[in-house]
Amino acid sequence: MALDPIWKQQLTLVTYGNEYLSHGLSVQQWRELPIFDEHVFAFRDLMSQHLLAQHFQIWLENLKKQGVTRLSLHASSMLNDEKNPNPNIELLPYSHFIVSHHDKKKTAWVFGNELAEWFNAEQEFLIPSSQQSTIRQETLWNFELNSKLYKKIQADLQAPDWERIQQYLTQELFNTTYAQAVQQQRFIEQHYTGFNLTQPEKIAIDLEEKSALLPAQYQANLSNELLIKLEALELDLAEQAKVHKEENQVFSSVDEQRAFKHFSVKLDDLFSKFIVKTANHYQTAQRKVIEPETPFDAPAPQAQAVSHSGLHLHKAATSEQHKHQISNKNVIALVIITVLICALAYYFGF
Repeated sequence: MALDPIWKQQLTLVTYGNEYLSHGLSVQQWRELPIFDEHVFAFRDLMSQHLLAQHFQIWLENLKKQGVTRLSLHASSMLNDEKNPNPNIELLPYSHFIVSHHDKKKTAWVFGNELAEWFNAEQEFLIPSSQQSTIRQETLWNFELNSKLYKKIQADLQAPDWERIQQYLTQELFNTTYAQAVQQQRFIEQHYTGFNLTQPEKIAIDLEEKSALLPAQYQANLSNELLIKLEALELDLAEQAKVHKEENQVFSSVDEQRAFKHFSVKLDDLFSKFIVKTANHYQTAQRKVIEPETPFDAPAPQAQAVSHSGLHLHKAATSEQHKHQISNKNVIALVIITVLICALAYYFGF
């Protein structure tokens, strides 16, 4: 089951919200990003059900007044053991939730719906399609987190090893037979805008950077690339499942069907975890560039050692040759002196 796309708005609220809280980036500069089109968010208190803010701009401005230093994004599974303090509110099982970091506490912001007192059916009441709005309206409810969760939240804020993450995703997802279509595409140097290839083009290429879900000044090329690839794989997998269902294509075996479902679950799990890392650490998500060696580069240390060794041997050989030449000259001189002495001795009658 693919992740609910509401994570894209959550990611944007955290990344740009932190730029507002930490670096004073005006909300007016990004509040009309295309990702927020046809979305309305309200912010309420879970206990009192009072309306706190009718728009995320009001929400952020008041968080800043309260001394909030940062926002972060986390997996909703972290709250599995927590009890909902208000039974009148149904908290929705979306994949992530936002945390605002105050001076002495941490507050969760979780999507949820008010339960109607006069409607007690297990299934949600369906409004006639002609009366439904195309605008998605969601409410985020706040409640103070249990301090026992602080360690888990802090673990998500530890600096990640992006190179290892890339290698692991490549090994587990992109180098599989399920990702053949994704392997043939090029995603480098693109900004992730949240609009996939199956949707109408809302973003012109020259506006792509201004519509990115990650603030463009950080050049988080690795996060952008992997977000695009993960979503492309998610869409392709959904298309494969649709073909099997609509065209009655049966898997060749039960094991193949089980493997496909297992891979789908793995993709959702790793995608969800990657979203958390990106939301909290996109500033450092840069691809490591390794320049290839050329014939014009300096020799490798080992080659230099061999070269130096060869030079040393050449010097040694030259020295030995020089010594040998000196030794030969001494012998010749000694012979000449001996002959001269013998000649003088014979001449003078010694």
